[in-house]
Amino acid sequence: MLLRRSIMLFSPCLKSNARFLIQRPRYYFGDQRKENPLSDLEQKPPLTKDEVKETLKGQEPEEEEDISKRSNVLLYSFGAIGLMLGYVFMQITQMGYQNKSKPVEMTVKHKGKAQIGGPWKLLTTDGRVMTDQDLKGSYYMIYFGFCNCPDICPASLLKLSKALQRIRQLPEGKLFNLKTIFVSVDPDRDSGERVDRFLSHFDKSIIGLRGRSNDDPELKEAMRNFKIYASKIKFQQEDEKTKQTTDQYTIDHTIITYLMDSENNYVTHLGSNLGEFDLARIIVEKILENEREKMQN
Repeated sequence: MLLRRSIMLFSPCLKSNARFLIQRPRYYFGDQRKENPLSDLEQKPPLTKDEVKETLKGQEPEEEEDISKRSNVLLYSFGAIGLMLGYVFMQITQMGYQNKSKPVEMTVKHKGKAQIGGPWKLLTTDGRVMTDQDLKGSYYMIYFGFCNCPDICPASLLKLSKALQRIRQLPEGKLFNLKTIFVSVDPDRDSGERVDRFLSHFDKSIIGLRGRSNDDPELKEAMRNFKIYASKIKFQQEDEKTKQTTDQYTIDHTIITYLMDSENNYVTHLGSNLGEFDLARIIVEKILENEREKMQN
């Protein structure tokens, strides 16, 4: 009986407490009441896959935008570093190229004399005998060619003529007596008169010499001493009027000029690629250098 009365007595309290427990729990922090933040999760059902995708869809662009910004920053940084390294490399390469491209002056001294030249005996255009002894005491240049030469021989003799004119205008040119000799390697066709006519187009001081024939032993010996090669090249030529062909030939020969001293010794050789200014300069320099060496010896 006592138990039943006690239950009946406290039943209103239990009912109110039961309602309190069933209601949403509330938290108290001082004087302010706040709802339980987890209550929404307890009441809401779990999200489906489609809802999860929709929820994350709005967040992806922000993450991708952050990643894109970071990538751009890294790209610009690496690009700037690359440009800086490229500029430094270019400057180093240019400095190395400038150092390599600077002309290096080299002086080469040769000892001894080349075995070029020697005694020779030929004919003048008027048939007189002339030897190397007739030029003793004078420097001379000697060139081998032929009057039918279409271009090389005339061009070489023209440059020599202009170089001789320049040398005469120099103060040094008055210190030495320089002569020039043209030797025909084709005396079968180059008569004395023809050689004179050919040389009349060039400097008047050039002396014309020839052999008695293309097979003249003295001419061959002179060519051998000066290391001159000459060979016939045969061909057929048609006459424009008669339309008849005749056997012709030209001469393939060494194109070089030698400078000899007053004692018939080799000084230097002058290539056909030299212009008149270089010819004049080299001739004067070599003659003066040769004279200094003679004085020292």
